[in-house]
Amino acid sequence: MNVLSILLQLLTIPAILVGIVALLGLLLQKKTGTQVILGTTKTILGFLILNIGVSATVGALGNFDKLFTAAFGVTGIYFDDNLAVGAMMSEIGQQVGLVMVFGFLANILFARITKAKYIYLTGHKVWHMAGGVAFALVTLGMGGIPLVVIGALTLGLYMVLQPAILQRFTRQVIKSDEFAVGHTMGSVYLLGSWIGQLLGKKESSIEEVKMPSQLEAFRDIAVAFSMIMFLMFAIPAIFAGDAAAELSGSQHPVVWIILQGLTAAGGILVILQGVRMFIGELIPAFRGVAEKLVPGSIPALDCPVVFPFAPTGVVVGLVTGFIGWLIGMFLCNVLNLAVVPVPSMIAIMFGCTTAAVYGNATGGARGSIAAGFITGILWPIAGALFYPVLPFSEYGAATGAGLMTPDIYIVASLVKGIGLLIKLIFGLG
Repeated sequence: MNVLSILLQLLTIPAILVGIVALLGLLLQKKTGTQVILGTTKTILGFLILNIGVSATVGALGNFDKLFTAAFGVTGIYFDDNLAVGAMMSEIGQQVGLVMVFGFLANILFARITKAKYIYLTGHKVWHMAGGVAFALVTLGMGGIPLVVIGALTLGLYMVLQPAILQRFTRQVIKSDEFAVGHTMGSVYLLGSWIGQLLGKKESSIEEVKMPSQLEAFRDIAVAFSMIMFLMFAIPAIFAGDAAAELSGSQHPVVWIILQGLTAAGGILVILQGVRMFIGELIPAFRGVAEKLVPGSIPALDCPVVFPFAPTGVVVGLVTGFIGWLIGMFLCNVLNLAVVPVPSMIAIMFGCTTAAVYGNATGGARGSIAAGFITGILWPIAGALFYPVLPFSEYGAATGAGLMTPDIYIVASLVKGIGLLIKLIFGLG
């Protein structure tokens, strides 16, 4: 295994990427050896704890997707960036890797020379965006050095602009500029913020809504998530027949359903704990980067960092986003779109929920509900409209998965649109 391959693998592991940044920041502050080791290790461990929670939640939600599809006979495209980009790798893996590495360097350069001082640290989403950009350039007939240069500059520009555009709303969520949110669902969070502003009332936070004393326990995110996920598994299981028994394996379907709901809820609690741990270590360490390497820079982090600021909003976004997605699927059929995106609980869990958190910050309880619901409706429609832009099957990457995150829809469409326009103007191939 060569050095480049090792580097590429390390940069796709968010915990390692964030740990490297913490290490660099602590060294630039000339901390003692003990402080460097403790700060770096605890930052990595905090992020790994977060990822363990994400994996547990995603595993349970993946099982829900299978159960739902089996129960209601739904067929269509499933949104998953890992599956979609993974399908591209056999054809354009080297281009994707080089765009990613040089895109990260371009991010640092742009943060250094512009007023947008954001360092994008959500490594796996950098990989996904690099895949979308590289694929768009390949469909334009581009390759070699031009593809890597244009792709890296495009990626670096995105990495510095996306957190900057969202930051005025992130500031309302976290009440500071200690960190930003860097995620390829940024456009969903931006839309959620606008929806909250338009339809909500900022003064009435979802976290302050009074509940009957008999239901007060449901304000606790652990209880609320456990019950919601149990119901979301139980209802399709009634209609799934033998499929529920097949998915549950050696366990009784009822036991399996209960455990899946609890696993998803437990994953959320682990995520929250991991966020608290790595943020507590990363922010002080990052000051070294901000002071020395890129003065005034702000780390742009994965979306779960905002969950602790509105945990009830997360629960609301999950429910309203799912209902909205079902309506969006129906509208895809009515509009006779080329594909129908089946419910992606991963997209809803980290997209509509975060949109609801932002909607709460800008529009309170009403904004939170509306943000989760409306983004849930629009997401499958947007995905269905974008799907033909990157023709997987024409490039030997046939898959039943589509790219999940709307920022990739926007950036890849712009890249391809501008490229086609340039070809038209200059009469190129």
